Amino acid sequence: MKITMRSLLLALLLPFSALFLTGCIAVVAGGVAAGGTAYVLGDLTTPVQATPEQLEQAIQKGGRDMGLQYIRGAGDETAGEYRFRNAEDRRITVKYSRKSPVFLEMSIRVGTFGDEAISRSLEEAILKHL
Repeated sequence: MKITMRSLLLALLLPFSALFLTGCIAVVAGGVAAGGTAYVLGDLTTPVQATPEQLEQAIQKGGRDMGLQYIRGAGDETAGEYRFRNAEDRRITVKYSRKSPVFLEMSIRVGTFGDEAISRSLEEAILKHL
């Protein structure tokens, strides 16, 4: 009887514990799904309403505004990736991918582990050109 009660209690509590253990990531991921900017695990992700050509030009101009060294980049109608280096020789990668006919998702990553301040500054510089 003890084993059955323990199993029943565990079965009832397990779904609720998942809500508490995934809280932060679920809330942040929900922000992205709802159309907001999110910084998760080193990536700053932003929805952008622009054509790929407009976004590509804005990425290059935003990098130039921040004094970044352009390394390489390429893109098409569905996705693109651009690489820069900053004064500390940290690699900065800006990617985009199509999420709908009118929206692209832009992702910025600084170095291996990310840098939220630099990512947000670059995001602002890019969005200024759209």
